[in-house]
Amino acid sequence: MTERKTFIRKIKQGDKIRYAEVWNERQGKKVIQHHVRYLGSDPENLPDPSSFDLETIHFGYLAQLILNDTLSADDIYLMLDGMDKPVKRKELKEIVIRYNIAEKKTRLHLVFQRKGKSSAQSVVED
Repeated sequence: MTERKTFIRKIKQGDKIRYAEVWNERQGKKVIQHHVRYLGSDPENLPDPSSFDLETIHFGYLAQLILNDTLSADDIYLMLDGMDKPVKRKELKEIVIRYNIAEKKTRLHLVFQRKGKSSAQSVVED
């Protein structure tokens, strides 16, 4: 998988300053800037990343755990540690696996529990 060199961009919005992690790509004469993640208003207190590229071998391991119905949050964190992408352990709500057909890349996205939100689900009638 291709690793991109990212940098932090300062975004001025009125009298506020926000930060985002981005990377650039040249397409002919144009330079396209791709957004990686929003960093908030304090670049010194950065949030943990929640999205990671998966190599085929890691995806195979993850798929095997899902199919065996033995996947736990601890397994996800151990896998990320093995990929040298450690994340602060928070309560995981769900994981999302995205496959980009054009680029042939698999990406793992972590969804964390929100603080103060109730876990009640709405009921939809047919």
